[in-house]
Amino acid sequence: MQKGIKERIFYLDFIRAIAVVLIIITHYNAVFVFGMDPASLSRCVITEYPFGIYVGDLGVSLFLIISGAALMYVYEEGKLDLKLFYKKRFMAIYPMFWIAYIVAALPKLAVWRSMGYGLNWKFLITFIGMDGYLSEYVSAFYILGEWFLGFIVIFYVIFPFIRWLMNKNEIVLWIAVLCLYVLCLKYYDMQMSMSKIIFVRLPELCFGMSFIKHSRGGMRLKWYHALPAAVILVLNAIIRPEFLESLQTTYVGISFFAVLVFISYYAGCVFVKRICSFVSKYSYAIFLVHHVVIEYIQAGFDMTQFSVLSSYALFAVTAVFIFVTAVLLNISSKAVTDAVNKKLCRQ
Repeated sequence: MQKGIKERIFYLDFIRAIAVVLIIITHYNAVFVFGMDPASLSRCVITEYPFGIYVGDLGVSLFLIISGAALMYVYEEGKLDLKLFYKKRFMAIYPMFWIAYIVAALPKLAVWRSMGYGLNWKFLITFIGMDGYLSEYVSAFYILGEWFLGFIVIFYVIFPFIRWLMNKNEIVLWIAVLCLYVLCLKYYDMQMSMSKIIFVRLPELCFGMSFIKHSRGGMRLKWYHALPAAVILVLNAIIRPEFLESLQTTYVGISFFAVLVFISYYAGCVFVKRICSFVSKYSYAIFLVHHVVIEYIQAGFDMTQFSVLSSYALFAVTAVFIFVTAVLLNISSKAVTDAVNKKLCRQ
């Protein structure tokens, strides 16, 4: 292994791949969950409410934990070069986002013109990927990326500070995080959805960071670590409590992460590792394109007439198109960024 290049952790790829599938399922099932009569729920792929919470909330929770864990794994040791860190985060997010947005926007230009839409200051919000995150306050040129893109940009901005606090005094950090979390759950009353608020999601982000911090020496979860987490998942699925969704999402997401880490120890055959590595590699591109691909494919069918079998068949076809589109986007983005870097190096 080359100096400075860390070995990949399989359970991170494994859980990221599962999170990707959950997000694709979420938006594929949305037409049945929100747009039709209750009988249409039977056409949903797998389930719309695993462990008593919405499948999309579970997928986002896993992504948040993975985001905290992955960044901590890469940047835990040594002094953090802020300039280099922010440059890498910028290059990892925006070039691919802008390319995907341009392609997705082209078919909509005629519609926007007919509606009298023209470029204005609101496009700056779309340009930096914050339109989905700020959708309750600003109606911008939102097409793809969703609120999670804006949220993860915010997390990247504050990560160096959270990392510094965790390395300096982890206990104090956790006390502050939990206090802010409880205060938000109890008193938050604003227009923006609570699930978007950084203080409500810090427990998931910091859990991922702490997990890496304490497991980097090779510590493995034992069955007696994973068992309580599994019990929590089963009880929440059976009881289906009616208290705050954000609270349920936090403990269900963390519990599911722990169970998946344990399962990953026994699922690491070569075939599974290759699949998870592939999905993980293209996870961001998949995140950018999946909603648009699903929208275009479902628009070509009368979903009200679908059987359960037809729904699963279309989901399989949709998934293939999403992965192919994501690979093409990744290739295009790399070609563009490589060309720009070469040009800059010559100057």
